[in-house]
Order: sequence, then C-alpha cells, then structure tokens
Amino acid sequence: MIALEKIQEIYDHMHSNGVNTDADMLYGYFFTNSEPQTLEKVSELLKSEGFEHVDIYPDDTGEYWLHLERIESHNASSLFELNKTLYAVADKFNLSSYDGFDIGNPDKNLPIERDTYAVPEQFASNDFIIDDLPCLLSANKAFEQFPHKDEFLYFIEIKSKYTVGSASQLPTEEELQDLNDFEIFVENNLTQNKIPNYYVGRTTYNSERTVYLVTNEKEGATGLMDFLKEHGNQRDFEFNIIEDPEWKIYSELMNRLE
Repeated sequence: MIALEKIQEIYDHMHSNGVNTDADMLYGYFFTNSEPQTLEKVSELLKSEGFEHVDIYPDDTGEYWLHLERIESHNASSLFELNKTLYAVADKFNLSSYDGFDIGNPDKNLPIERDTYAVPEQFASNDFIIDDLPCLLSANKAFEQFPHKDEFLYFIEIKSKYTVGSASQLPTEEELQDLNDFEIFVENNLTQNKIPNYYVGRTTYNSERTVYLVTNEKEGATGLMDFLKEHGNQRDFEFNIIEDPEWKIYSELMNRLE
C-alpha cells in the first residue's frame, strides 16, 4: 500500500513547485490483472462511483492494465483513504494489483498549472578553503529554472560580523543560531511589508556571514533595510542593493557549489 507519508511528499513537492493542490485535477487510477474480463467488471463497478473508463490494454509481459480517471480535489489524507478503497476493490476481484494513481490537468492537452513565481527549496552546500581558512556555502539551486530573472534583478547583500569559535574563524554554536535567526528576521520583515523576495544563498567565512536575497522592489527593500539597520534591535549589519540583471552573483555561487 502506498504510505500516507509518500503521498504527502508528492503533495508537498507539487506545492513547493507552485501547484495549487487544492484545485480540481484529473486523477488517473490503475489496476492490473492477467485477465481483461475481470478488469471490465471492476470498471463497471467503479463507473457507478463516478469514475470514467479510459482504457484496458496489455503491456509487454502480457499483463492487462485498467485505466480509470476522475476529476476531483484531494489532499494527502483523502487520497490515502481513496487508495485504501481501491486496494480493497483489487482484493475483492482478486486482481494482480491496484497500481496507484497519477495526477494531471483536467484539460488533457495542458500540463498541470503552476505559479511560475514559486521557487522550490533545492539547497546545496559546499565548503572550500580560501587563504587557508574554510568558507561554508549554501545556495538554492532551484533558480536555474526561474523564468523571472529579468524582473528580479536586485540582490540584497547583507554582511554581518560574528564571534569566532576557533582558529578556523567559524562561528560559535550560539552565534550560528543567532545568525540563522537574523536571516529569518530579515526575510519575515520583507515579506510582511509586501516586498517580494527570495532567499538565494550565503557564505560564512573569515568572521563574516554574507547573505543574498533577490527582489524586484529596489526602493522598498532599501527603505526597509535602512529602517532595520537603525531600529531593528537585531545584530549589527551592513547591506548593499546590487543591480545584477545577468545574475552574476547567483552564477558565482553555483560555480562554487561544484
């Protein structure tokens, strides 16, 4: 049986890629059996439940597949419960299997609709040596497929000094947590003030954390960062708004990930 956790992973992945998982979508359901006549009986039963018969067809092994579909809305829990019902149907008719589901656009000629401004989190990290000191890098590789780079061309570069924990010039555990909290603080303030922003990446090197976010609101971001610098009651930092239409900053981060 397909585990609830696995189904939840599928929905989480779709959501992170900008798919409205609450919308009606075309769900396909698949059964297998060595005898197509039994699959026809299953199809007749499920058609009475609103499923539409698509096809019964053989594969290369001689096994037959029944494909049914229905336009509906699901979340992980509701699809898990429906799957349990379909597994029970397969058991009742002694089928080879209920083989699971797929999800598509109700218009079969179109891919699943997604918000192209949604950027999934595909973070990667690397560490390397610069002038005998370690540099830690973390960046979101998902921007490789981001179609709105020409709009989001203002990189917010934020630099903050930290207390080192050893000769490596890396932060103490306490400082590391404080640095991470500070990044969240900045992101939340940008979002709460309706300034579109994406977290791109960061470096930690030689007593300094450098964070990069990207926005399409230069003036709004500048004003907010000035305010936070003066009144944010957070750690000291410096910032710069860099106009980078070619996304050279991002490309450099990606090169260092390799």
